[in-house]
Amino acid sequence: MGKRNITFKDNFFYILEYIVVVPIGILLGILPWGIARKIADFAAWFVYRTDSKNKKIGHKNLDIIFKDQPLSLEEKNAIIQRLYRNIARGFIEYLKIGKVTKNNYRDFTDFQGYENVDQALAEKKGLIVITAHLGNWEYLGSIPAKLGRNVGVIINRQFNPYTDKWLRQIREKKGKLRCFYNEVTDMVTLVRHLKNNGIIATLVDQTYYFKPIFVPFFGRPSATADGMAKLHLKYKAPILMAFGILQPNGKYLLKFEKAVTFENTGDSQKDCEKIMTWVNQRYEEMIRLYPDQWFTLLHDRWERSKPEDFQDVEWDPF
Repeated sequence: MGKRNITFKDNFFYILEYIVVVPIGILLGILPWGIARKIADFAAWFVYRTDSKNKKIGHKNLDIIFKDQPLSLEEKNAIIQRLYRNIARGFIEYLKIGKVTKNNYRDFTDFQGYENVDQALAEKKGLIVITAHLGNWEYLGSIPAKLGRNVGVIINRQFNPYTDKWLRQIREKKGKLRCFYNEVTDMVTLVRHLKNNGIIATLVDQTYYFKPIFVPFFGRPSATADGMAKLHLKYKAPILMAFGILQPNGKYLLKFEKAVTFENTGDSQKDCEKIMTWVNQRYEEMIRLYPDQWFTLLHDRWERSKPEDFQDVEWDPF
């Protein structure tokens, strides 16, 4: 659990949460797909009807995303309702990640541009894959790992140490992924993984609270993580954008774009800003196409947009 001290009260509620959440998750993971999806759809409908706070955030974010072509109230509501369903089904798919194997993955996904992964790895410098909380990002990492790729993912530590361990075990044991916490203590092993020509996959579409840089996102300054840009500049591992998009047939299109490299000019700050601005632009294109698949739509992405907004954020809460 790192350095963070947990009070007796916090620990009590963490254990209570674990006792409630984990058995439900295990049950959903073993239920047939059809029944689990029906439960997910009902849960999504119920939360959509009752969750006024996050719906309000979604409306605000849609106004920012589509400021040049404003959506009607009905259009925004329809997008958000579909988003709740996609979130609930995504959770089911996460719990059932072990059911997707190298023998049946074609039943769940289609591939596009997968050869770009092999071409990038041929340089023997490792590969940085950047995706978003869009569609199904778990399949993007887990399926290539099950097909023999050496895939590591950067994850955020949950404040509840018990559910954190459970969620990590799902990724590692059932998803066949190697997990690195988004913390300084895991940096050495992460870099070693990259130097061994491994793949590092990460998501950087949400607000980054710990010493962020500020680059445009839908025309507004956004607090953005620059760790992958720094890794790219230092170790010259190519950057590849990838997305797992839900299709009308119910399968996910795993789209792997051509890897790119950026020049290291010696000005680290400007170089990182250039790279992450490019990443955000790719995000913008995909989010406008699939707003109902962008889970971060319910996250207050632009609530903090200036350096002074982060002065009260503890650098290492763990």
